[in-house]
Amino acid sequence: MSKASNKLFDAFREDHAILGRGFQDIATCLRSGDIDGARETAARMDMEAGAHIVFEEEHFYPALSRFLDSAEIDEMYAEHETGRSVIEALLAMDDGAMPDAGARAALLAQAETMAHHIAECGTLFGAMGGLASEEQDALHDALMRLREMVPRWSQYRRE
Repeated sequence: MSKASNKLFDAFREDHAILGRGFQDIATCLRSGDIDGARETAARMDMEAGAHIVFEEEHFYPALSRFLDSAEIDEMYAEHETGRSVIEALLAMDDGAMPDAGARAALLAQAETMAHHIAECGTLFGAMGGLASEEQDALHDALMRLREMVPRWSQYRRE
């Protein structure tokens, strides 16, 4: 693995660890009825994951489009929308609000969908290796710039 791919791979893996833990924590909180804990985790994820989501949608998925079929990429975009909807729904709840069992079950199912998406992203690591070293460097630089900007996931909309 080249130095460029190591940097991109390491940053990508780091971000996915944050995403994975976050959605696992949200799911755990929802299962136990800890809505305040789920909301706190959603607020943290909104800040911590925004840069990675913007990076994937604006830079990474387009770069991988020559290796993956469009249906697979469309599904990844849709899964991001599912994750964002969980974050937004939790952030919109008032302190101490307790959604009914049906709403909690729907949020839990969406959080689990996003957790599955994160686990499946391992296939992207292999596709990453097909990118030229210079392209990997450019992608890494784009991710680092986005991390500095700290975009909120809930405020990002793909055009």
